[in-house]
Amino acid sequence: MSEVFSVDLSQMRSLRLFFNDDNCTCGQLVVASRESQYKILHFHHGGLDHLAQVLHRWHSLLHNIKLTPGSEEPNLPYRHFMVCRPEVQKSEQHPEEGKLPKISPELFYGKIMNAKGVIEDDLFLRKCVFFGGLDKELRREVWPFLLHCYPYNSTYDEREIILQIRSREYDEITTRRLEKMTPEQHAVFWKTVQCVIEKDVVRTDRGNPFFAGENNYNVEIMKNILLNYAVYNPVLGYTQGMSDLLAPVLCEIKCEAEAFWCFVGLMQRAIFVCTPTDNDMDNNLSYLRELIRIMLPHFYKHLEKHVDAMELLFCHRWILLCFKREFTEAVALRMWEACWANYQTDYFHLFLCLAIIAVYADDVIAQDLNTDEMLLHFSSLAMYMDGRLILRKARGLLYQFRQLVRIPCTLVGMCQRCGPGIWDSTHRPSVECTGAHDFCKYAVQ
Repeated sequence: MSEVFSVDLSQMRSLRLFFNDDNCTCGQLVVASRESQYKILHFHHGGLDHLAQVLHRWHSLLHNIKLTPGSEEPNLPYRHFMVCRPEVQKSEQHPEEGKLPKISPELFYGKIMNAKGVIEDDLFLRKCVFFGGLDKELRREVWPFLLHCYPYNSTYDEREIILQIRSREYDEITTRRLEKMTPEQHAVFWKTVQCVIEKDVVRTDRGNPFFAGENNYNVEIMKNILLNYAVYNPVLGYTQGMSDLLAPVLCEIKCEAEAFWCFVGLMQRAIFVCTPTDNDMDNNLSYLRELIRIMLPHFYKHLEKHVDAMELLFCHRWILLCFKREFTEAVALRMWEACWANYQTDYFHLFLCLAIIAVYADDVIAQDLNTDEMLLHFSSLAMYMDGRLILRKARGLLYQFRQLVRIPCTLVGMCQRCGPGIWDSTHRPSVECTGAHDFCKYAVQ
């Protein structure tokens, strides 16, 4: 018989309840000690709602204790208590939420792709991926389109020719890496790139059967793709985290050359940030701060109160690893596909960040958490957030953003991609200068 779990609540830092079902009966109770040790209790058959009521009453009674002047703070059982029952009201959702189908094989091969293999209406495809999602068995077929490996209007025969050309180009990159480097160049490459990649790939997605086991050939393929990418794009080279992004692509595409060119397409997207200190990260954080300021003003005011809070440290991992550490793989890939769809914005990942904050930050504000505590709060949510709810909320926030009559000049750059811009309809908001720049063409003369 297994040992019974018991703790002294006076030594606990936080209790958090996460509901997983609409009836709010099942989910997890997460107990965290002051030494950052966690115990997760899973409720699969109900009862979590009753436990929430008991803990909530107890918490309220304890925190209503009044202190007399000069008395010490009472030894409360825990500092942070949160019952997380997230929801998104219908009024907060995108008007087209629930109206687009998930792309099934029948829909894809029956209506979206014609007999020659041409996708005649890529907007409909991308819109369905954005709202409804994509059947898992179609990833091998659809991802190369979303990642710009193949044009949407290419035929089966044309894609076969493109793959042949791309395969030769990939072989040339391999030859350049293995045979064309001088001994000095190879020594530098091994020290700065290859040894880092070799350490990373053996630790990437080992729980996935595709990469599991010793001497797995797929791990070797992943290493080769990353090494070749560093040769193909020497300015960017390799940074930690790339293996986490490549692994799901390789797992679905399987063909080494094709997976490489899909990875090239992925690296060219606005969603990708290579390091916490590069310009792309700075741009993403700058846009996100402005989105918070205009769309979540209460949380923005909370950030203003705390030192270094505007650095948004709690969301660096979200952006760097594209939510792969925050949600299960199935949900994270659903988010990736929604971002790759480029429907109405190239920056949907920032609206996903905004949605997480909008849904899960009430406790941060209520308890006036400081910068370090915010980082702990959001880190403890990893794998317990409702990803599908976050997607609905993010789509709703994107819609609200598109309805703004005016936007700050600091967000104009976010609206200048994706074809004619984020506003591809007749409505275009006016732009107002925030005074953040020495020179601004939107400043009133």
